[in-house]
Amino acid sequence: PRLGGREGRVVEMALAGLSLPRLGLQLPERDSRKPTRQNSCGSVGARSGCHSVASPSVPSPKQRHSSNALHLSAAAVLRMLAPKCNSAVYSRLVRERVRTAADLSALDKDDLRDLGLTMVERGRVLRWAKEAGGGCGSSGAMSQDTSPGTPGYGFGLEICSAARAPWMPGLSPALSSPEDDYEDESEKKLDDIEQQADFWCGLVSTVAPMPRRRAVEKGCPDVRENVLEEWFDVTSERVAEVYNEMHKASVDPLGGISVHELGLGLRRCGLLGLDDAALAKVIDAVKPRRNGRLKLAEFETILSRLKLGQLFMCPYAVPAGMFDTNAFRLHPVGHNDCVGEIERTSVPNVAVHLSVVDYNSHQCHTMEVTDARFREFCFGHRSRPNSHESPLVRWAHLTEFDLTALLCITVKYSLHPLGVEDVIEQCPTKIDRYGCNYFAAVEQLCLVGDYGSHSSGCSPVRVAGFHVAAFCSGPPLFDTVITMAQPDRSFASDWPGGATVQSAPSRWDQKLRQRLTTAPRSRLRERRADFILYQIIDLSTDEIQAVISAYAARLGRLESSVSGLHAACVLGEETLDLCTEASTCRLQLKVVLRRVRGLQRLLRHFSSDPDFTADLSGYLQDVAEHLDEAYEDTAQLVDKCTAIIEAQHRAVDRRDEKVHQRTADRLNKTLFVLTVGTFVFAPMQFLAAVYGMNFVDEDGRPTIPELLWKRGYLLFWLATVGYLFLMLVFTCWWYIRIHRRSAEDAVRGSDEFVV
Repeated sequence: PRLGGREGRVVEMALAGLSLPRLGLQLPERDSRKPTRQNSCGSVGARSGCHSVASPSVPSPKQRHSSNALHLSAAAVLRMLAPKCNSAVYSRLVRERVRTAADLSALDKDDLRDLGLTMVERGRVLRWAKEAGGGCGSSGAMSQDTSPGTPGYGFGLEICSAARAPWMPGLSPALSSPEDDYEDESEKKLDDIEQQADFWCGLVSTVAPMPRRRAVEKGCPDVRENVLEEWFDVTSERVAEVYNEMHKASVDPLGGISVHELGLGLRRCGLLGLDDAALAKVIDAVKPRRNGRLKLAEFETILSRLKLGQLFMCPYAVPAGMFDTNAFRLHPVGHNDCVGEIERTSVPNVAVHLSVVDYNSHQCHTMEVTDARFREFCFGHRSRPNSHESPLVRWAHLTEFDLTALLCITVKYSLHPLGVEDVIEQCPTKIDRYGCNYFAAVEQLCLVGDYGSHSSGCSPVRVAGFHVAAFCSGPPLFDTVITMAQPDRSFASDWPGGATVQSAPSRWDQKLRQRLTTAPRSRLRERRADFILYQIIDLSTDEIQAVISAYAARLGRLESSVSGLHAACVLGEETLDLCTEASTCRLQLKVVLRRVRGLQRLLRHFSSDPDFTADLSGYLQDVAEHLDEAYEDTAQLVDKCTAIIEAQHRAVDRRDEKVHQRTADRLNKTLFVLTVGTFVFAPMQFLAAVYGMNFVDEDGRPTIPELLWKRGYLLFWLATVGYLFLMLVFTCWWYIRIHRRSAEDAVRGSDEFVV
């Protein structure tokens, strides 16, 4: 059977050695803690082999607690007893099929050594096995050298009391004790007071103002340290720390917490202005135990509900245009840095875009949380399943970023400040584990427009960037997933060529919602929240594969177009534009490569966690193969872009070479004509120069005999014309001979090339 919510609380708070926390994502919501009792005693008799409830074989309450303790998961128990053990220990648990606490308690010290536990860790496990196996043992069996809040304190009793949880279905009410009935009544009353939003908001609006009125501006050096950890850290570790400090300051010998000490603890968490009368009213409302001691769960209820009241009465709004930076600064209004004046405001009109799906294998409920119902959602709890059904898994999806809504969800589910900071600042793709819970962020790429137009490659590829963050409750429950999707603020500057579309709707959340709601017997409905986290990674991988396919189609079209233009010897503006687009695609594909590598790193960390590999190893391996294929395809497309660009460069080089060749040929022809003309007219110039000399004798007569011929001038021209005719014939013959020889050489060269 699936485990109830109480085990998750033990896992979160065992190191503090305290009562179990009640709220938050680190713990499932209180509404799914207790399955419905059944007043039939016949099923118990059939299960135990007895026909009467009054049979002597009916176990005592401590024995029942011990028996139920052994049905916990071995990893959950080991995480309590040895929180700092090597992660390889969990892998060995899976490999050796040590699944339940009963399996773990049956191991001896040699087996524990083979698992990889240290001496101290083996001692804790053996002591717990002795206490749990002996009906939680006597008080003398407990360790006497430890105290509440230290590892090793009462582990056997903690797990036994946790495993008791609600009565098992079919358990006879005759076996119940007055103390158990009082615990059930206290939890029910605490559930009721937690959902009274008017009561908590009334306390904040009439008594306790916000300690600082702040506005979000640019330039904050550390939003986590200055805001989240200071005012909105309600994780189990922080609550246990404040609770322990209140216990240390208590003057009650029995450890009771007074009104004054409660006020000091609330002031440490940023809740100022509550007077003693208001604190007494709060303590009376949560109805502590009959001995007057305030439990950790009750203190967490007070802290988280007052924080929610603060947020609803004095919201943190983000002005428009504040998302062009990754840093924020919150300034107080008022001269005092600790206490500032605020204006009394009514319940704000928070812009909420939240969809919630509660499901298991038998039922599925969807809810669109509007602005008017958001307060009811934050203060309320999910519905309880039927007694024969597994606990409901909740998927809450915030489609648009709103700081007030994010902080309300942070307080409701006790989200870790580091994860919330990564949501605000939009961290790179990663997955982290905070305690028993997980935070994952994915830088997602999605196609803009119709898939058909991109698959044909007729138009350039248009891509939009999103930042998707997910908080997932950890083992053993895996019952809550919170996701947030927002446009990637750095996408416009990181994407080569600029973002063509400023905003576009994401598709992965619609696909996931359709899978949950339309297929009643799907494997997704049968799985827990970790399968939702896997689905987000898988859908992100599908989106990035669609982007790669669109680039493959577009580059194929570009390659054919460029080749056709080159074959037609067309190297104009059209070819240049196509090659410019190919160059831009290459830079964009390198960004896609970085996103694929980020998903691969996330998947490696995901697969290395022992709580995931047992049930999701096959699914994660499938996604890993798809990512490897996407990486190889992207690298090939980058090479194709490079080939297109190099082909363009070679075509341009050939064109330039032809132009230079034509210029050289034209110059050679010009020089040839000039040389021939010089060769032809050089003899004529020589004759003209010789007979043009003025050499005379003493009488003034020319000394050149030909000048004295009677028909010397006529003879000169006849010789010149005859020479020109002969040279013209010779030049024509020479020109024809050269061209004929060039043609023969060209034909001979082509024949040699063919051979």
